[in-house]
Amino acid sequence: MSEEKSLAGKTAVVTGAGRGVGRSIALYFARAGADLAICSRTLAELEAVKAEVEAEGVRCIIAAVDLANQEATQRFCADVMTEFKSIDVLVNNAGAELENGKIEESDPQNWWKTVEINVRGPYMVTRFLLEGLSEGAKIINVSSGMGKRAGNSNSAYHVSKAAMNMLTDALANELWPRRIDVNNLIPGPVATSMLNKDKPGDRRTTPEEVLERFADALPPGFPEWERLKHPDEVGELALYMATRPVGGPTGQSFSLARRPL
Repeated sequence: MSEEKSLAGKTAVVTGAGRGVGRSIALYFARAGADLAICSRTLAELEAVKAEVEAEGVRCIIAAVDLANQEATQRFCADVMTEFKSIDVLVNNAGAELENGKIEESDPQNWWKTVEINVRGPYMVTRFLLEGLSEGAKIINVSSGMGKRAGNSNSAYHVSKAAMNMLTDALANELWPRRIDVNNLIPGPVATSMLNKDKPGDRRTTPEEVLERFADALPPGFPEWERLKHPDEVGELALYMATRPVGGPTGQSFSLARRPL
C-alpha cells in the first residue's frame, strides 16, 4: 500500500463499511489521509473498523443504520454534515441479497427489501449529502456485473444493480455542472463471508480463509473464467477512483470482473 497521503485534508463517507469490501475501502482511504464517516447495520463491526481507521491518525464517526429506513438514513447524513461540513468522496457500498430464488418461489418482502437497500439506500444517502458535496467531489457506486445481464434466479439483485447503473448515469449527467464525477465500481466475485451461503455456520470468514476454501473452484453460478478477489484489491481500485483529477471519467464503470476473450 502506498504511504502517499493522497486524500489528506479530505473527508469520505463509506456505507456498508463494517466488513468485507467496505472495510477495505475505508482503511485504504484512512491510510491515504481521509477523515471518515462509516455506517453499516452492525455496531460492533463498525467499532472495530473505527479503531483501525483512527490508528491511522484520522477522524472517524460511525452509525448503525438500516439504509431501507429513510429516517435513520437522513439522521446519519445530517450527523455527517454537522461533523464534517463538506464531503469529498462518497462510496455507496452497502448492499443486500435477501432473496436469491426464482420469482415464482420468492418472498415478496425480501425481494423488495433487497431493492430498497441496493437502490433506495444509495439514492437516499446521495440525496441527503448532495448539498454538502464539494465541487470536484467523487461518488463511487459499488455495482455488479449482475446488473448488466439477467440470470435465471436472484432477480431482485440483478434488478437492483441494473437500477444502480442507471442511477450512476443519471447522477453523472446531473452533477456535471458541479464537476462531480460519478462512476460504478464492479468488483466481480470477492472473498467475503457472503460466499459461505451454502454453509451458514462456516467460521471461515476472513478473506484469506475464504480464498483458501475456494482455491480450486468458485461456487456454482460464477463463470469459469472468473477469479476470486481479495477485498483489498477493491479498496485499491476505490482509492484510485477517488483520487482522479477533477474533470476525470464520469458515468463510467471501473471493473475488476473478468470477461472471456
